[in-house]
Amino acid sequence: MRRSRAAPAAWAGVLVALALVPGCGRTSPVGLKGVARTPPLDVGTVTLPDAAAGNKPFTTRPAPGHLLLVYFGYTSCPDICPTTMSDIGVALHKLGAAQRARVDVAMVSVDPERDSGSVLMAFLNHFFTSSHALRTDDQALLTSAEHAYDVMAQVQPHSPGANNYSVSHTAITFVVDDRGIVVDEWPFGFTPAAMTSDLKVLLAGNTA
Repeated sequence: MRRSRAAPAAWAGVLVALALVPGCGRTSPVGLKGVARTPPLDVGTVTLPDAAAGNKPFTTRPAPGHLLLVYFGYTSCPDICPTTMSDIGVALHKLGAAQRARVDVAMVSVDPERDSGSVLMAFLNHFFTSSHALRTDDQALLTSAEHAYDVMAQVQPHSPGANNYSVSHTAITFVVDDRGIVVDEWPFGFTPAAMTSDLKVLLAGNTA
């Protein structure tokens, strides 16, 4: 029987975190429809293998002038994860080509037992022409990344080889700037139009 991973203290006792609720140090920055926390998360040193690049280490800090959208999820998710990826894809297509080229997408698998590198890449290829498929079998490394982003993931106890277990996880998309700082957070249900609006503001370098 596989044990579920322990959740960060901030999520203790929570089974499924589906929304980010403003408050507790979270505000809506001027000009943005999403929310941000004070102080903001610094994730510029979080590094995981990227299956889309031959498992080379990928650090969640985009190139200068770029943004990186980071999401923790799993490919067997029946609704939340594919809906979020679809919404992000729609939002990106609403950007001009030059702006779209400055936005990268990364998904971190919280279920590496089922999500092999090829499975995760195939999932992401349904939504994006290019993306970062981040997964690791190193539980300590994955837990460290989850803690850095203040997310929770719990895998339902199951027998070895089982394929029908569920995973509860934080359903937030994090927008990371080129300093490695999370400047915007989108809860599940955040609309593609709102995503596009926030990306345009952030790419313009103006949140005031």
